[in-house]
Amino acid sequence: MEDAVSIGKILIIDDESINAETMKDTLEDVNYEVVLAANANEAKAIAKSQAFDLIMMDVWMPGQDGMSLLEEWITQGFSMPVVMMSGHAEHKDVVKAIKLGAVDFLKKPLHDILPLVRRILSEQTLAIVDEKISGIDFNVPLKTARNVFERQYFNHHLNENNHNIAKVAALAGLERTTLYRKLKDLGIDKK
Repeated sequence: MEDAVSIGKILIIDDESINAETMKDTLEDVNYEVVLAANANEAKAIAKSQAFDLIMMDVWMPGQDGMSLLEEWITQGFSMPVVMMSGHAEHKDVVKAIKLGAVDFLKKPLHDILPLVRRILSEQTLAIVDEKISGIDFNVPLKTARNVFERQYFNHHLNENNHNIAKVAALAGLERTTLYRKLKDLGIDKK
């Protein structure tokens, strides 16, 4: 049996290992890929070499605190979404984090982390989709709009993957025969 496909990659920066491990276990149970960092220095090294869909960072950590790391990253043009977490934050901390660029501020302990993560990631995805979908006239029937989107989607993935049908089928979550039929219906050259 092959490994399940990750539905998102998350970096958790928290010096409280029990809290971090609990969040990691919960998220990995539903196929998120999770990387842990115990402090700002570890986090900086990891974030230089890997991209994440979401970073969840504690405010209070030994050495450099989360708020100053957030400020440092934002100043450097960092684009990965960051959620700050704290068990004892004051209102001014929440306001400061959001003003700096955090996408949310969560109170620890996080009792029900999955709905929070799903909501934050879906909001991020919608913002990205809104920016990238082009050429669709929203006044046409749904099927026409869907075909325009699917043409863009499949052409993008075919080009990115050197027209490897097996790879594109896996990315799209389709059987190869279904993908061939879809490409034919959309008038896309398989090459």
